[in-house]
Amino acid sequence: MCGLFGILSLDRRYAPDEGMLRRAGNAIVHRGPDDAGVLVRDQVGLSFRRLAILDLEPTGHQPMEDADADLAIVFNGEVFNYLELREELRGKGYHFRSSGDTAVVLAAYREWGEHCFERFVGMFGLVIADFRRQRLLVARDRFGVKPMYVHRSPRALAFASEIKALRASGVWTSERHDARFAALLAHGRADALPLDRTTYVQGIDSIPAATYWDVRFDGSVREVTYWRPPARIERSTFAESVAEYRARFDTSVRLRMRADVPVGVMLSGGIDSTSIACTMAELIGPPHARTALLHAFCYQSEDFDETPQLEATIAQTGATVHRMSLSPEEIWASIPRVVWHHDEPVHGPSVLMGFELYRVARAHGVIVVLGGQGADETAGGYGTFFNHLLVSLALEGRVADLRREVGLESARTGVPTTAIWRGLARRLRGQLLGRVGAYTDARLRREQAAAPLRNVLAPDFAALLPPLLPVEPRQDLHAVLRFATAHGSLAHYLRAEDRNSMAHSIEARVPFLDHRLVEHALSRPADHLMGHGWNKRVVREAMRGRIPEIVRARREKFGFPTSVRRWFAGPWHRTTEEELFDGPLRASGWLQMDRLRTALMQHRDGTVDHSALLFAAVQTSIWMRLDASGWQRPA
Repeated sequence: MCGLFGILSLDRRYAPDEGMLRRAGNAIVHRGPDDAGVLVRDQVGLSFRRLAILDLEPTGHQPMEDADADLAIVFNGEVFNYLELREELRGKGYHFRSSGDTAVVLAAYREWGEHCFERFVGMFGLVIADFRRQRLLVARDRFGVKPMYVHRSPRALAFASEIKALRASGVWTSERHDARFAALLAHGRADALPLDRTTYVQGIDSIPAATYWDVRFDGSVREVTYWRPPARIERSTFAESVAEYRARFDTSVRLRMRADVPVGVMLSGGIDSTSIACTMAELIGPPHARTALLHAFCYQSEDFDETPQLEATIAQTGATVHRMSLSPEEIWASIPRVVWHHDEPVHGPSVLMGFELYRVARAHGVIVVLGGQGADETAGGYGTFFNHLLVSLALEGRVADLRREVGLESARTGVPTTAIWRGLARRLRGQLLGRVGAYTDARLRREQAAAPLRNVLAPDFAALLPPLLPVEPRQDLHAVLRFATAHGSLAHYLRAEDRNSMAHSIEARVPFLDHRLVEHALSRPADHLMGHGWNKRVVREAMRGRIPEIVRARREKFGFPTSVRRWFAGPWHRTTEEELFDGPLRASGWLQMDRLRTALMQHRDGTVDHSALLFAAVQTSIWMRLDASGWQRPA
């Protein structure tokens, strides 16, 4: 887990030099405090900051060249099945001086070319310089767990793990992407829109997940998507689905515990992180061994009590638990640091809690942490997915099952069955018409016009709102899960996990996003994932007997809950007012400040919850101040 920067010069005036490479690397020193390296050859420059997780010896130094010196690599992330790949490659005559995974990745490329990515089980952003074939191969893992940003111009192509490395390189002059901020402020949440390639900085884009760029030294680029979520449904019994899910999950956790440093887990009272913690405990061994080897990090909120669930899990696993609770003032003080590390506004206040929890983990000497991201999107975890389960059952003609689920949903939520049936009819109609271009365009225009906070934007600024990205026309559960996995909010959550962890030089691993586990889940019948009134049905059954029943049978979903609504009305009210009305946002002309002040007063008085707008506006103001400072790191 590290940070990288790479450049291909297309203009001699922008030829790479060590000064440029070290500036870019030093901008992301938090991603790799253990070692640094640069390589300049021909048009190519590579810079690397290393966080030593595997192969703690100097043999893991990067940029790494192979024995023939015609290949070089900078590699951020982990390929968890590197031991198995190394044995396969040894059988083909390869020899390894390093005990880590980077040398295996380089040998895998030499043996299989770009098809090597299909063999990797892991998370990665990498640049391979192939001097013999005169090309760079720039790749990102299947889910985009690890980042890869790019600046492309006639004079150079530059790649980096974070935007700030591209800023520091001096390759181009950055400008903010006003339309992106318009979308953030109109919707109040960065994840209200699917995450596309664009960033909040003009001239910098993000390479999509499951994609590699074949970049020739003449500057031509070929983009290839090497993996997609499966679209084929395989019939099986529920018991078979459960057994296979559990086996693949165990394998995923076992692989992600491979490290030459201590390993911990981010623990809440929910089923995802509890499943990871309890599986880790079983894999570690007898209870007396767990206290020293398993560390759990928990955020305690004043407004959401998960004590019974957490205590049950801690008692069962024997983990050493580290609890964190912070004052509202301490959380507020962290916002500039979070925005700086993320380079862009984040999707919600829960990111602040994760940022501080990783700080606690590092303070206790734990630098590999497993977390539960991805289970909701791949195994049917969100309550809104029930509507799409109903579509699947209707399309399959399963009338009895459909009636059962409607009744259970009504009993669970209190929504009348008639309203649920009407909603189903609307979705079926939407699926029928979804492939009609005029219908889809009209729907996207209506949704953009209905952006909940658009009336706060100044008219000229509202006119910059970008068109909504096309959505998946199909409404059945599998289509919606595939969309959520590849294009939806998961990308925002993974970005937050990466930046929060790397801000404190920690590697975050996500067992629910082993692609073999995801392929299994997304190819199961819909009612194996959700049904009989339960979300994540296959996960719950796979964890029966392994996790505490108080967690397994829990219906509430908190994630990392925050008290932000109360904070904006109380301890954050004055500082919010100062930031919004005395800071750079006021001078931007982006917002109708009288309406923004009204929203702040309404929130303080408790008449309307404007938390989303206020948090988005505060982040925007802080981003502007950081940008004006040349992106200087806040204290």
